Amino acid sequence: MPAAGSALVDPPTAPAVTRNRASIVPLRRVPGRAAVARSDDPLPRSEELRQQLLFADLSHSQLARVRDTGRLVELEPGQVLYERGQVAHHFYLVLEGQVNLALHSRGGEEKIVEIIGAGQVFAEAVMFLEEVTYQLTSVAAVRTRLVRFDNATYLATLAENPATCLRMLGHMSRRLHGRIRDIEHLSFEGATHRLVRALLARLPSQEGPLELRLAESRQELAAYLSMKPETLSRSLRALAQTGVLDVEGRTIRVPSRRRLLAELDAVV
Repeated sequence: MPAAGSALVDPPTAPAVTRNRASIVPLRRVPGRAAVARSDDPLPRSEELRQQLLFADLSHSQLARVRDTGRLVELEPGQVLYERGQVAHHFYLVLEGQVNLALHSRGGEEKIVEIIGAGQVFAEAVMFLEEVTYQLTSVAAVRTRLVRFDNATYLATLAENPATCLRMLGHMSRRLHGRIRDIEHLSFEGATHRLVRALLARLPSQEGPLELRLAESRQELAAYLSMKPETLSRSLRALAQTGVLDVEGRTIRVPSRRRLLAELDAVV
């Protein structure tokens, strides 16, 4: 396990040259320190980890073994945790903040594929691939704290625990079907429709009034919704003009969830 103060950016796959991890430059052009493990900070307690599906069925000793590999990581906004193509040694649990999983074109265009918030696990499916490399780049949208866990230790634990294997299969199946629904919505629905769905997914389930503080910029949200920033701004203005929501900076206020939901039938 790395000592406190060592960088946590995983080494690249090829060429097979040993690199100083602290020398790896973030993909985004945002200055910031390397992601650092803090051994003096307490990890989530075992009972807190058990609330996560991936840990729920582990025995006390199995959970302790996996937890012992955990290291806290802190990221500044725009800081890269890992890049696409790097060897995947770890999976992650977000404690607070937000991480965007993205693809980048050679021209620098960004496509946000998935947004990961507090309480969510990510990069866990990679450990089952034949080529164990990260398929997306992970970038902090805001100041973020997360825990990284060792893939090899978790895989060894899975071999001892069939119930956890089944939970993992169910978890990955739900993620896959969620991505299929996302592709359907992004491919066949209009901009305002996509925006409404994204807001409903983030808002609490109660009727309202509700308030949502966006962690990402409008440019990043537009990239996630496969639209241009100006298209996103027009959709927000249109919804605001009808009284469905109110926008102030990154804060979105929704008087009635039911009215926002009705927009799915009203827009194309």
